Order: sequence, then C-alpha cells, then structure tokens
Amino acid sequence: MSFEEFENKSRLYVLGALDEEETAHFQEAREQFGRRAEEFIRECRKLNSVFALSLRPNQPKPDTKARLMAKIRDAVNRGGNCEGNHG
Repeated sequence: MSFEEFENKSRLYVLGALDEEETAHFQEAREQFGRRAEEFIRECRKLNSVFALSLRPNQPKPDTKARLMAKIRDAVNRGGNCEGNHG
C-alpha cells in the first residue's frame, strides 16, 4: 500500500468504516509507515473531532412531538405497548 492509499484508508479507519480485512491490511501498513502513519492518524482524529463538534443539532419539525404522541396514544388504545415488543 502506498502512503497515499494509507492516507485515504486512515480517514475511513478513524470513522470506523473499514471491514476486518481492510483493517488488517491497514494495520500492516500502519506498522510499515511507523511514526509518519501515527502522525497522520492523529491529525485525522483531530479533524474528525473538530468536525463533529462543529455540527449543530437539527431541530425537529414543530408537529413531530404531536405526531409521536398520537401514535403512542393509538398503540395504547389498541392494547399495544410502547416498548417495541412486536411478538
């Protein structure tokens, strides 16, 4: 794996988006590239944290709570429950 490929995989690794086989290859390359790899991973983690902290929560539509409560009332009136037991 070239270092450029390692950089691309590092971004996915930090997000937890590599499968087992990809992670194994990534770890081999991580050892191969040593300190340079660790510095790049550290930078990716830092950027990931900054990005996550920059996100603002999305406000629900005004009628969302009313619709949810109506569904709960319907379920209770039909004798169901609200715990998600469907069996």
